Amino acid sequence: MATFRFYADNYTREDGLRAVRVRVYHNGSSTAMSTPYFVDKTQVTKGGKIKDAAIVDACNELIRNWRNTITNYGSAIDVLDVKELVAMLKQSKGDGVALDIVEHIYKVAESKRAAQTQHNYRVVAASLSRYLDGRGLDINQLSHQVLSAYEEWLRKDGKTPGTIVQYMSLIKSAYNTACLWYNDEDADKIVVTRQPFRRYRMPAVPVVAPRAIDLSTLQAIANLPTEPRFNSQRNLGRDLFMLSFGLGGINYADLYALPYDALKGDYIEYKRQKTNHSRADEALYRVYICEEVRPLLTRYLDPTRKRLFIFHRRFPAGNFPTKVSCAVKAVEKAVPFERHYIYYSARHTYATLAYNVANIDKYTVHELLNHADKEMKITDRYIERDWQRLFDVHKRIVALVDWSKICED
Repeated sequence: MATFRFYADNYTREDGLRAVRVRVYHNGSSTAMSTPYFVDKTQVTKGGKIKDAAIVDACNELIRNWRNTITNYGSAIDVLDVKELVAMLKQSKGDGVALDIVEHIYKVAESKRAAQTQHNYRVVAASLSRYLDGRGLDINQLSHQVLSAYEEWLRKDGKTPGTIVQYMSLIKSAYNTACLWYNDEDADKIVVTRQPFRRYRMPAVPVVAPRAIDLSTLQAIANLPTEPRFNSQRNLGRDLFMLSFGLGGINYADLYALPYDALKGDYIEYKRQKTNHSRADEALYRVYICEEVRPLLTRYLDPTRKRLFIFHRRFPAGNFPTKVSCAVKAVEKAVPFERHYIYYSARHTYATLAYNVANIDKYTVHELLNHADKEMKITDRYIERDWQRLFDVHKRIVALVDWSKICED
């Protein structure tokens, strides 16, 4: 009968973590077997013994599963050497099938329509793969201990609480998708056998710091002189930020993907990529093109008419979020504010100035942002939206800014 002993590898990675391995003994020989776990110096005794109870429990559970597998094979195990035994254990997944969680997250990314959502899933998959040293992890080995260890690794890697919550939420979403894709309770076919998120406690969602800037800072951005360089980051950041504000806080995913026929004369009609698949109205929205903003909009129209704006010709979809972030950072350097702001701050600023300066009621601001209201969901089905009323309110918000300098170039 094979025996097992788990231990922390002597090699310490750059992030201070050591891989947990299991030494497998069989037929007079031994070899090391990888696990999905890592420990730091606080989780190991001076003698190298793992003292973290969660890791110990997780390793013992792995070993119990392997022993059960060996028992099921019976005497057939006796003819295998230790390396053949380890190969057999790696291939055996109990009642399930081999389904790597990292590869699955990439597949989930491909299934999403919104480019930004695809990007987010790919970032998480790459991060999880880096944590696992590229070794992969069967989905039925994804335990609450693994999730907790990965969360701690993200924290030591410098990720903010908000980013950690986003990463773990996307993994949970991908895991639930696996259950939906591969499990068939009616046919008694259960491929994804575990439910690690029942015991894993998701980090508390941090309170989002205010992201809006004040009117004077917004005006300073609009007044930034144009730099002579063709590929000026600052010029692009200024224009993108003001274009978002001038179009009702439109996000960059929609700005990038808008088809040319979204332009309907004096307004733009589109469905928000972020929410159009989860709302009965498909998140349909119209935003009026104010005369003050039209010259800026015209500056970036796509002459080929493949899309409304030219951004898809200048930047690959996967690179656009990074490009936008760098461009707005250049603006922030030229026009600092009391707190950090990003492209999305234009949307927050639009809402904040609408309520605090233009004296627009909260529900109308809610409508301008095209948000879904669960409490008003049924009522909204009976009320036909008055677009002209929203257009008039939008004009009042846009008129808070002097657009002459940014639109004169």
